[in-house]
Amino acid sequence: MYARQQLESEKMTKLTADQLVKGRKRFLDSHPNIKIEIASLTQAHADALGISLEDLRESETMRHLRDVARAKGEDTMELFCSYVADTAEEFNALVEQRRALINRSLGT
Repeated sequence: MYARQQLESEKMTKLTADQLVKGRKRFLDSHPNIKIEIASLTQAHADALGISLEDLRESETMRHLRDVARAKGEDTMELFCSYVADTAEEFNALVEQRRALINRSLGT
């Protein structure tokens, strides 16, 4: 029973594929220079790394997000959640779920 509850709880705290797409799109829309850089990545770049172009663009977007968060002194995941959330309430819920998951993982 506990394992099922834990699994269900973990599912609730993970972002969906749609949320990930929305967050990355909103981040890029708010950083036009980064958006241009990501759009300029080609299949040749991806081939050189042995990954798909989509995976390359996703990873580079998240790398830039980490850089922006670091420059602002913010938590990367919380900054990303701010792009995912449509309301302050949704943002607060995402952050609280993440913190609860971290606390459970740490046994606190």
